[in-house]
Amino acid sequence: MSDSETTVLVVDDEPTDLAVMAEALQSSGYRVRTAADGKSALEILQAQSSTIDILVTDVAMTPINGCELAARMAKVNPNLRVVFVSGYVDAQAFRYRGDLVANWTFVRKPLSREELRFKVREATLAAWEAV
Repeated sequence: MSDSETTVLVVDDEPTDLAVMAEALQSSGYRVRTAADGKSALEILQAQSSTIDILVTDVAMTPINGCELAARMAKVNPNLRVVFVSGYVDAQAFRYRGDLVANWTFVRKPLSREELRFKVREATLAAWEAV
């Protein structure tokens, strides 16, 4: 599987952050879907569960936070890799129950495009190794 065969679902309730992350990943060759909240992301999952390889999600969203979203998606797709993004530091971010997903990494906001690309690339390589 190459980057161009990897589908990333990017979820953030901040429109600017959503657009920046989506553009950074698209310009790196990933197939990108976007959602402005957890509910929309779950609708995409229902339509394309087998084709979502990596979830990039903000942690602090309502009514479905990023950790809850990732846990729900991982139940449908156990091989899902998750990149959490948040303005909170690591420990604060995971008071939202980051322990519900096994295959995850974390990027702190504000994030650079390069750091996001690196973390998604790491997740992609980990998914390939698991196959």
